Amino acid sequence: MNPFRRASVRMWTARAVVLAMLLPILFSPAVAAAAQGKPLPPTVLVLPFAPSQQIGAAVPATLGASLTRAVSSSLRGTGKFDVVQFSAANPSIARSVEEGRLRVPDITPPFEDTELAVRVAREIGTEYAIAGVIEDYSYDSGAHKASLTVSVQWVEVKSGRALKTVAISVEAAGTATSTQDEVNAKAVTEAVNRVLQDLALGEVSVVQPGAVPAKKPSVKRGSNVGWIVLGLGLIAALASGARGGGAGLDTPPPPPQ
Repeated sequence: MNPFRRASVRMWTARAVVLAMLLPILFSPAVAAAAQGKPLPPTVLVLPFAPSQQIGAAVPATLGASLTRAVSSSLRGTGKFDVVQFSAANPSIARSVEEGRLRVPDITPPFEDTELAVRVAREIGTEYAIAGVIEDYSYDSGAHKASLTVSVQWVEVKSGRALKTVAISVEAAGTATSTQDEVNAKAVTEAVNRVLQDLALGEVSVVQPGAVPAKKPSVKRGSNVGWIVLGLGLIAALASGARGGGAGLDTPPPPPQ
């Protein structure tokens, strides 16, 4: 292949990578609200669901992760929240462990203690946190039926208290050919729907721009704006390069003298 054509392919590949990285930022609820001049949506940290220590051995390892993903997806789907899913690799969390503000057991689910959930959310910088614990689980392989009980806290970080705690129990049944994972998925869907309904999260008001807490190490609103400006600048630069052909990689060097 012509070396200049290869350079052009690499350039366009780099442009595509930059755009792919910017899309989640540009289309997040916070960015959309800022672009339209609307109040910013509340930020909420979704802490991982996990079994209580009393029943840990009886619960499939994938159940907690399924509940966590379903809650995060449902909250995003409302369009009312800027959702942050917890990760121990989050720079703010890693730094807090390194500096001794949190210990490894503090960031290991289940998050049953309200005070601990608040401390973790403050390190990341969200206004709310949601923490869930699997209190009970059983599966009847003969009847292809799963029973699931979860308790969930909706925590306000500023006040440091749980605004509401709910506990729900659901049952889900499959067909004779259903696998345990398929039945569990039905139980998870029912449980999450019930939890969000009982928490009445639609009643949580949006946060006015002046009311955003000062400490925002990981989800700072100003950072979003900076990324937007940077992203738009990169896109404009790339588009300009594409139109003009420029003196970049697409332009061959002058012939030797």
